Amino acid sequence: MKLAFILAGVWLAYGIVHTLLASNKCKNLLKGILGRFFIYYRLIYNLIAFLLLIPILIWQQQLPSEVILPTGTMNYILGGLMMTSGVYLAFISLKSYGFKDFLGLNALEGVEEKRVFKRDELSEIVRHPLYLGILLFVWGNFGFSGTLVSCVTALSLTAYIRIGIYFEERKLVETFGSTYQKYQKEVPMLIPRF
Repeated sequence: MKLAFILAGVWLAYGIVHTLLASNKCKNLLKGILGRFFIYYRLIYNLIAFLLLIPILIWQQQLPSEVILPTGTMNYILGGLMMTSGVYLAFISLKSYGFKDFLGLNALEGVEEKRVFKRDELSEIVRHPLYLGILLFVWGNFGFSGTLVSCVTALSLTAYIRIGIYFEERKLVETFGSTYQKYQKEVPMLIPRF
């Protein structure tokens, strides 16, 4: 149980670093420090996020964890479907954002990141399809494995994503103003309307 709290703390720390690095204050500070190299900010941000994520995932896989959810065929099927749906949704989301833009690879071609507000089919269903994909995956993983570790990860990432959305949407309102506020009223955050 002690390891579960440590794991939750590690995910919390990851979320804090991730959110701080994405903040406008941090970006403005780095813009002054990096100067003309600021064009690589998005690429550096993603590399840091990825490099910090790897040891967490490796350590998490090595943790002993008791099964807290009864195993069964239905859990494997539903968990597997949720994980598959989550991966698919995340992939489609990244594709609609543009892989190069999202990852910051355009900087390697000398193209500066541009914040453009666009609404496509996916973003007409929910405002944060990538986050929804991640949530489907982590909760599907919990359903599939049923372990305490996967539950702690799902709970931690759900909390982080919800808090992260709050800060991200504040930045989006700063950037796009009433256009984004109108979008917030029209499209649900994470759970589609049926």
